[in-house]
Amino acid sequence: MPTVVPVAPTTQATGVSPPSRTLASLPRDHPTRYVISLRDVLPKTWTQPGGRAAVGGVPLVDIAERFGTPCYVFDQAHIEHRLDEFSHALGGICTPVYASKAFLCTALAGLIASTDWWIDVVSDGEAAIARRGGIPPSRTLLHGNFKSPAEIELAASGAAGRTVVDSLDEIDDLEAAAREAGSTIDLMVRLNEHVDLVTDHKVLTTGEYAKFGLTPAAADDAIARIASSQRLRLVGMHLHAGSHITDAAIFGVILGRLADFVARHRSAFPARPVLLDLGGGIAAPYLRSDPVVSPRSVACAIRSALHSLAVEERIGPVRVLLEPGRSLVANAGLLLYSIGVRKPLPAGGKMLALDGGLTDNPRPALYDSRYELLPAEGLDRPSNHPFRVFGRMCETDVMLDTVLLPEGIGPGEVVVMPTAGAYTFSMSSRYNYLPRPPVLFVKDGQVREVVRRESKDDIARGQRTLDETASWSPKLDRSAT
Repeated sequence: MPTVVPVAPTTQATGVSPPSRTLASLPRDHPTRYVISLRDVLPKTWTQPGGRAAVGGVPLVDIAERFGTPCYVFDQAHIEHRLDEFSHALGGICTPVYASKAFLCTALAGLIASTDWWIDVVSDGEAAIARRGGIPPSRTLLHGNFKSPAEIELAASGAAGRTVVDSLDEIDDLEAAAREAGSTIDLMVRLNEHVDLVTDHKVLTTGEYAKFGLTPAAADDAIARIASSQRLRLVGMHLHAGSHITDAAIFGVILGRLADFVARHRSAFPARPVLLDLGGGIAAPYLRSDPVVSPRSVACAIRSALHSLAVEERIGPVRVLLEPGRSLVANAGLLLYSIGVRKPLPAGGKMLALDGGLTDNPRPALYDSRYELLPAEGLDRPSNHPFRVFGRMCETDVMLDTVLLPEGIGPGEVVVMPTAGAYTFSMSSRYNYLPRPPVLFVKDGQVREVVRRESKDDIARGQRTLDETASWSPKLDRSAT
């Protein structure tokens, strides 16, 4: 059971009544310019009475004091709102499939299980968390460009309702596993056909340098091999362009590519409706200047393409799948840090060092990702002084090259990094043997520790001295036989 910690709501903690509306509900012409610029970056229930930031009615400095920093804080109401928002926008058009690589824990899987969403997984571990949260196999989609024997077994055993083929080699593995299990595996084929997407090259998933999927010629071969199998059944196609999609019209382009491909192989798809998976990659706003892509705009683009391309008239009944990941959870999550060091830089200017960094958010190091950074209290102070922000890892670990904060901010203060809900916890590490931070869900004045902070015992578990280990030699094995 998660730890539940009741915390006094904001009105009691500060003596100041919270505003009647959250930032997310404020109109764009609201006179508070600071609020407008960050509205879409912050969680839905963010408030800042008296300049003191709170989520779900809980002051963030109180969370930091109780649970320590760094810590991941998720606005549960924000996640629930986004689940509903996507469901309503896509209803009657396509089925949302949560891309679990963005962020997954048992508590989130439980929220998804209570909806009509599916989930996609790429490992036995992700599948286990999805099952633990109550998501049934019939709503589980197995991806992965390298499926281990454990993942092949997920498909053969029925623990994943549908499997996306990513290479010709795995078709033989899947058929052999299905034959041994006496089962039939429903398969989709992932197509690698270039889609013109402007994004960082590290997150492109189509084109000649992408590892994912099959070229059109190889996909033709895959379809022929699946169609001739007694143990494999072709149920759909998949194409994922990449991440940080800001133009919803791309999903119409992807739909057209998949429909064209199915039309050329229509007799190879015995099941109806045919599944057309458009992938995910919908952008989330990280900075106050970033564009916002609404679920409604994506739904409109898909609906328009279904009509203009006459998809069902050409290939028969279809079920369109869409895989939101980042766009569901990114803005729901915050990272809380404490400032540990403030000092001048040799070349001029000042730096701040936080008590986290590369281990809890590797994205700035991987993709030069940029974030906002806010003080957890004193938000009514002018944020007009530039700082360079570093993490504490034994690397360069530049988290923010330049950020504006109150001039007097310094050691001991808690700062907040918004839009930290995606690809932070899921990509975290134990570099420098630092324990992973906890994950906290906050709603209606209650804080739940859904993933506990790692301890030194957790870090040491599994390690042995030379005297504690049994030796093995292949030479001895051979002599014994």
